[in-house]
Amino acid sequence: MLCAFFAVMGGSLHFAGAEAVQETDGPERPPSMSAETTPDPEATPSPTPEPTPTPLPYTNPLSGEPMEEDISENRPYAIMINNIQQALPQCGVSQAEIVYEIPAEGGVTRMMAIFTDISDVEKIGSLRSIRPYYADVGISYDAIVVHAGGSEESYTEMSGYDVDHLDGVLRTYVEGAFYRDPDRMYYGIEHSLFCIGEKLIDAAEGEGFSLTHEDGAYDYGLSFSEDAAEQCTDEALYAEIGYNSFKTTSFEYNDNNGLYYAFEYGSEYVDDDAGVQMTFKNLLFLTSDVSVIDSAGRLRVRTTGTGEGWFVCGGKCVEITWERESNTDPFRYYLKDGTPLELGVGTTYVGIRPESGSSVSFVKEGE
Repeated sequence: MLCAFFAVMGGSLHFAGAEAVQETDGPERPPSMSAETTPDPEATPSPTPEPTPTPLPYTNPLSGEPMEEDISENRPYAIMINNIQQALPQCGVSQAEIVYEIPAEGGVTRMMAIFTDISDVEKIGSLRSIRPYYADVGISYDAIVVHAGGSEESYTEMSGYDVDHLDGVLRTYVEGAFYRDPDRMYYGIEHSLFCIGEKLIDAAEGEGFSLTHEDGAYDYGLSFSEDAAEQCTDEALYAEIGYNSFKTTSFEYNDNNGLYYAFEYGSEYVDDDAGVQMTFKNLLFLTSDVSVIDSAGRLRVRTTGTGEGWFVCGGKCVEITWERESNTDPFRYYLKDGTPLELGVGTTYVGIRPESGSSVSFVKEGE
């Protein structure tokens, strides 16, 4: 078992002392002279206390971060993201609260980015076609799903659960919701489709989709704590999830800001539009049943029932279990003793890997 590592940062306090001034009597003056009044020394001004920031009144339900407005009733957007190496870099994903990575046919992975608010996300993509298990992830958030085509099984899945979805390949919506980036056409036409957040909202309204959850605030199955790392038992300054012999995603912990920096295909995993490397407060590495279902190599990934996994946060990790009772329920996470898991306040990466042919590894300090 790896040893726990804690970094404690100290601070210093500085105290300003006031100089005491005492008035003394001067020499006696002759009676014929008027005594002059000695001026009082200037008083040392008291330091002006810094105002205490007013706590923001609301919380982002997908990250635990404080917010100025209540968005607990707003439906998120679940957007299929192309993750094949030839299609990189991605755009817009750094503004998502949660990013899922799950295997697809051909040994590659695809991603689904979950956004609570896409109104200010100017470019998202490139987009890719959806699979049934990604539709299931979207269902778990009661999300509006955005994709670029999909397998026949995925359309059947979305129809069966009455999923509100925007299809950038088979449908036409408001002008500009989906577009082909001419610079990305050189990557291949299948890697060139992008969308604009504000236009997606217009498209959803145009389709008559409700932008809020039917029953008010939705239960996403998530809870957050600033002390989430205290649940962990082992050190994890480096974490890696291998989906197969070809595709791995790794993360390096930065003790200065408490975030994990992501890498894939031997390079930094970046959001090109924002010009930043992808970082996450929480990592969830989940194990499930994955099987091939057709001659094209398409997969079935179990997203209900129970399974094992790892939670990584604050430079540490711990084994967990996950549970999802039905396709209309959220994912829930627990420590091995059955205690509900608390996530750290911030963004989350969720990787779902097969039970066989995959791997998870961690590195502690000095290794």
